[in-house]
Amino acid sequence: MSVSSVRDRRRAETVAEIKEAALRELLDAGPGGFSLRGVARAVGMTVQSLYHYFANRDALLTALVVDAHHSAADAVQAAADTTRGRHPHERRLAACQAFREWALANRPAFLLLYGTPVPGFTPLAESDVGQAAWRLGQSFAEVVFDGWTPAQLAAVPAAPGLIEADLGKMALPLGAAALFIELRARMHGLVALEIVGHLHPFNEHGAAFFEAAINRMSADVDAVQRDTGR
Repeated sequence: MSVSSVRDRRRAETVAEIKEAALRELLDAGPGGFSLRGVARAVGMTVQSLYHYFANRDALLTALVVDAHHSAADAVQAAADTTRGRHPHERRLAACQAFREWALANRPAFLLLYGTPVPGFTPLAESDVGQAAWRLGQSFAEVVFDGWTPAQLAAVPAAPGLIEADLGKMALPLGAAALFIELRARMHGLVALEIVGHLHPFNEHGAAFFEAAINRMSADVDAVQRDTGR
């Protein structure tokens, strides 16, 4: 193994250690207490040494955001791939359960994406945060609208106030796009409540509660599809 490859491997290991420490710092100190000093202390280096790996606090947080989006997208896409060809309801449930399981196993990363923002933090403009987040959305869209025709997607009604909405690169008609965001909000909301312990009196029954809710949500999707002339 060459000297440069050994150096690269060690750098990658140190970067991974810093990221892991940063996620722990977010969880332990909270968004308002997050600091590079705390991260540096956890990995046994000075803040100045930390700058050899990340230019500043926002560069480190941006890397964590990108990693979290990709990690969640990997989990959801794996569920989508595994269930491809099965009934759409089964695929929706599998994808949503994969996201919930990822969130429970990666609580600091989930809270970084969807919890209380870190004060003053905005992901760096030159990062690929948008593309990483897009991957997660695409994986969900594939299973939500599995079996739908273009005509059915176009027939989903949109609220009058949404006429001027800018969909960007979202490859869905306006009404279908609004429905998709609504469904994701319902799912994310359930996961977020469970993550922060606010599912009372069902905190000890999160999996069953979530599955029942996703079953109802999937039935709602089927009902909309029937209304479009399935």
